[in-house]
Amino acid sequence: MRKPKTLRPDSHIALVAPSSPVSDEKLAMSVASMEFIGLRYTLYPSCTMKHGYLSGPDAQRARDLNDAFGDPDIDGIFCLRGGYGATRLLPLLDYETIRRNPKVFIGYSDITALHTAFGQLCGFTTIHSPMPTRGWDTLDSLSLDLLKKALFSGKPAGPAPVPLRLQPGPRGEPAGEPLAPETLVPGQAQAPLCGGNLSLLTATLGSPYEIDCKNKILFIEDVGAPHYAIDRDLTALSLAGKFRDCAGLIFGTFTDVPPLSEDGEGNLELRQILEEVAAPWGKPAILNFQAGHSYPFITLPFGTEAFLDASSGGLNFLEAPTA
Repeated sequence: MRKPKTLRPDSHIALVAPSSPVSDEKLAMSVASMEFIGLRYTLYPSCTMKHGYLSGPDAQRARDLNDAFGDPDIDGIFCLRGGYGATRLLPLLDYETIRRNPKVFIGYSDITALHTAFGQLCGFTTIHSPMPTRGWDTLDSLSLDLLKKALFSGKPAGPAPVPLRLQPGPRGEPAGEPLAPETLVPGQAQAPLCGGNLSLLTATLGSPYEIDCKNKILFIEDVGAPHYAIDRDLTALSLAGKFRDCAGLIFGTFTDVPPLSEDGEGNLELRQILEEVAAPWGKPAILNFQAGHSYPFITLPFGTEAFLDASSGGLNFLEAPTA
């Protein structure tokens, strides 16, 4: 995997919106994020467009990405938000131009589709991290520190920290308690990281953009999905051989899960689903790793080597995502 150049404080960033539209308030927060960490930026047309639940027509959103990768003055490409729409762009992208011009690329959620495409079809590392609409000037210190290390240090992040809960949890867990990962299947694995949002990983199955996680550590998170939908999508990955092929599994945060129905139907807890669908494959696996649609947010350098010690719940980043 090739690595884009490490950013400097005065690097020039393309702000793009490949998925859903951005409100005026969120756009202002994105600009504030750039100014907060000292980066120059250009707002591409998709940032201020709206086409229903999309941030502009497919052709425009794809053009923004193609133009940003093709512009020699652009050092990095930051997606403003996820939502929906990135998968529509996959057949419209100029992969030859993108392959020739690897650049720092960040985002998560719906941006999973682009992480996978750029890693597999263009051969360079990308960064699964908070996006500028989050307001980087208001990030907790751990999330901000890990993000800045990924963008500016050019050095491996080392062992993933164990964050503290920032606010009381849904079951009354107190703020300030450790958010430590749990062992699902003990064991160890050293391999490159890949993955992202569960619904996006299943949406591309059977297509040329399907994730290839053979001999890789597969990271999975999701938001707003009921347990039966999580079960269904994990089962789809299992049927497609993804848990057979991967070297290890990291299950991140599964947030905003709808409450149990009151119609008398039963339910399976998340851990039980994972034990029944993923664990039988015997791959080293952890759950409750703090990355996804919640904070603190541990930045993940996709395409880089990592060491997973599922027996202890530890993850060690062995490579930087930039050079």
